[in-house]
Amino acid sequence: MSGTDKLLQRIFLIGVVAVFLALALGCAKRKGTPIGALDEAWMRAKNYMKRERFVRAQGLLRDIVLNYSGSSVVDSAQFFLGLATYELNDYLVAAEEFRRVTDQYPFSELAGDAVYFEALSYFQQSPKFPLDQTLTDKALRGFQRFLEDYPDHALTDSSYRYLGLCRDKLARKEYAAARLYYDLGEYASALLYCGIVLDNYYDTPLAASAQFLKGRSYFALKDWEKARRELDLYLERYPDGRFTVRARQMLGLLPQRIARSGSTASEP
Repeated sequence: MSGTDKLLQRIFLIGVVAVFLALALGCAKRKGTPIGALDEAWMRAKNYMKRERFVRAQGLLRDIVLNYSGSSVVDSAQFFLGLATYELNDYLVAAEEFRRVTDQYPFSELAGDAVYFEALSYFQQSPKFPLDQTLTDKALRGFQRFLEDYPDHALTDSSYRYLGLCRDKLARKEYAAARLYYDLGEYASALLYCGIVLDNYYDTPLAASAQFLKGRSYFALKDWEKARRELDLYLERYPDGRFTVRARQMLGLLPQRIARSGSTASEP
């Protein structure tokens, strides 16, 4: 059974218990409405979800949320509404539906699942790395919140994986900007973006490339001491990195470059 199937099975169990509790306590909101109407609508909605008929499920779930807000199943119905919307690939609307679970029912057993799926909805809608990464940033913050608030949740490992993917994508965008500025000869700007990668995404694969590019940028600016420091730092952190040979070659050129700059400075 997949992780998603296990999650749905757990949610269905929660929903069934909630339905019987609602029936026992007489929690149907509308006066004069047979209490079985909620039971029937809820069971039909779950059946549609199991059969992957998400449009039909969506309509029933929205009706439950709107008309039975005082029932014990409304938090589950709200979550399923988000899940049905997610399965229809309407990710931004799904994120809003999941957020309503945590905003309106913060003590629901499904609150943690809702935080996770809200973040996942933003992740699914986030564009390729050269484009605006606002949604990726929202996803990242959502997964961070999930891990902080629900560290023992069954979806923790999955959240860590998606968090890493978000960080990799954001790092790629910043490094692409650094490389572009370097290629344009805007070395100070290249250093700025290399610093962002190294400060914020130091644990991503592009940290090594940013460290080497930082050394190259100082080398291009003829700031020999800073170039030496950054290239030495690259070799210390990534002794088997892809730029190791080039870093050593550049360091080997430094004594000559320093001597040349010193003799030039002494000329009248």
